Amino acid sequence: MRAFIFHLIIKLNGLLSLSGSHKLAHFLANIFWRFSAKQRHITLTNIGLCYPNKSLDEQRQLAKDSLIETLKAVCELGVVWRRYPNQFPELIKAVKDQQILDDALAQGRGVLLAAPHFGNWEVLNLWLSRYDDFAFLYKPPSDKKIEELLLTYRGQGGAKQITADAKGVRTMLKHLSHKGIMAILPDQQPKSGQGVYADFMGQSAYTMTLLSKIAHKTDAPVVLAVAERQADGFIIHFKKADEGIYGDMQQSVMALNQDIAKLVSLNPAQYQWTYKRFSIQKNGTNPYLQTK
Repeated sequence: MRAFIFHLIIKLNGLLSLSGSHKLAHFLANIFWRFSAKQRHITLTNIGLCYPNKSLDEQRQLAKDSLIETLKAVCELGVVWRRYPNQFPELIKAVKDQQILDDALAQGRGVLLAAPHFGNWEVLNLWLSRYDDFAFLYKPPSDKKIEELLLTYRGQGGAKQITADAKGVRTMLKHLSHKGIMAILPDQQPKSGQGVYADFMGQSAYTMTLLSKIAHKTDAPVVLAVAERQADGFIIHFKKADEGIYGDMQQSVMALNQDIAKLVSLNPAQYQWTYKRFSIQKNGTNPYLQTK
């Protein structure tokens, strides 16, 4: 039933224009802001931690804007997926610094691509599918039928989809050895034992070491990429990773977090602030359990 509803929503959303999906997101955001105390609290907590110099009114406005942008990413799914491939190019308004990616590929060692939770990842995925050897790591949902739908929609351009497990890591290494592009969402909080603590926007964040370990093992060039939302489409941005990514593990993770923060600064509202990024702390505290 959940898969049927999901599929129906995607079909209905696909009938909207991009601006129509954005209007729907605005409407839903007003409801979520008013009635979803949990999401409101998480968002306000994250923004308060990362932007302490903003006034409370500025933090609150950024939190509201962030919720709108997060819901836009959801409401855009049908528009993006069901316009691929014929109408999809019309959604891409500009590609900035693509030469960074092409130069990295020219080195012949594959490319490790870090794609933070910013803007619309699904747009970036489909755009990157123009490259023959593009693959990305994903965490399967619990519902197998929904997973099948996601595999179909996300795989329209031929992208290889690799599960985030031990077998998946081996597949990633093999893919890079064949000189392909391997994309990872680098800002998900890892399980205990799979990360280190590093600064992210002034806060201690338990950060995954997977990307750094693969970069060290393969010596593949690391590139960051995001799809920034505009009113009428998207801008694809590429950024060369700081050389610190190849330093020791602590230095590598810190460099990665700093690069992600620079991309967030493009448009802070488009980062996924609804995620409990700082819930694991060395001293056992959890900022999301504290009242403001």
